[in-house]
Amino acid sequence: MNDIKKMTEAALMSALFVVGTIFFVSTGLGYTFYLDFIVPIFFVVICLKCDFKYSILAGVTSLVITGLVLGNIGTAIWASQSVILGIICGMLLQNDTTIMDDLVYGSILSVLLMVFVDIYASKLIGYSFMQEFKGYIKFLNNNEVANIMYYLLIAMFPFGMMFSVYYLGLIFSNKLKILKNNSKRKYNIIKNFRTYSRFIGCSKKVFYGCSIYLLIFQIFKFINIEINNTYLITISTCVGYLCAYFVVRDGYNVIQNYILSKYQKVSYARYMSLGTILILLLAFKVAIILIILFNTVLDKRIDIRVRQSYILDKLMN
Repeated sequence: MNDIKKMTEAALMSALFVVGTIFFVSTGLGYTFYLDFIVPIFFVVICLKCDFKYSILAGVTSLVITGLVLGNIGTAIWASQSVILGIICGMLLQNDTTIMDDLVYGSILSVLLMVFVDIYASKLIGYSFMQEFKGYIKFLNNNEVANIMYYLLIAMFPFGMMFSVYYLGLIFSNKLKILKNNSKRKYNIIKNFRTYSRFIGCSKKVFYGCSIYLLIFQIFKFINIEINNTYLITISTCVGYLCAYFVVRDGYNVIQNYILSKYQKVSYARYMSLGTILILLLAFKVAIILIILFNTVLDKRIDIRVRQSYILDKLMN
């Protein structure tokens, strides 16, 4: 009986999605905003309300009907990216993971999704996100800086989209009163972010997974192992930048918490912040190595990530 109810709800919401898509695309009202934000948030709600399998069924059915009615391949591709992104965020919200773990998983999956969609979009409709980003940096004379900016733009775009959908999906789902268990817990953390921000971090599995990826990535560069496929180069480099960001952000936060709890002096934490910024600016790779080493020692000696998670749970309760 419960499955029939979920299937019916998914069918009704699919019908609403089809009607909304046809209206917005046909009239041109809010075309980009609708496909980029409303569609993925809509499928976050479907995923939280109707579970994963009915969300997939609703997504496939809606896209097929929309594509047949509109006869626009570009719109179908664009909408499919938004639908998949919404389902990804909906699944992450339901998982028993930390918010930072969700952002890591979601960012990497979003990069893969963007590249995958870009491959088909460039072949079918002649539009490519990557070519557009190249146009933004063509005026830079330094090739090394241009390459860094190019991959940063590609990494930041899906990360920004995923974070926006994740956050707005939580807000709208709470308004609809469909949050429960893990998703409700994550909403409460986001709602009280100022209070809990110090203790929001990655799990050990995710932090050291990102660290190992960075290590392998640097080894490949050091021994000059070349990847000839443009898309594989793009994915590996963008994922490397994302991993570096999360390692620095999370590792720095852990070290700062340790200094504040051990010495009870804000000035020490400020000196550490200045030192970290200087090392990041002067020797970025060295800074990452030091952050990983310090975190490894702290996890071995006092299991600091488990303690942070315990403190967060205690504050919430």
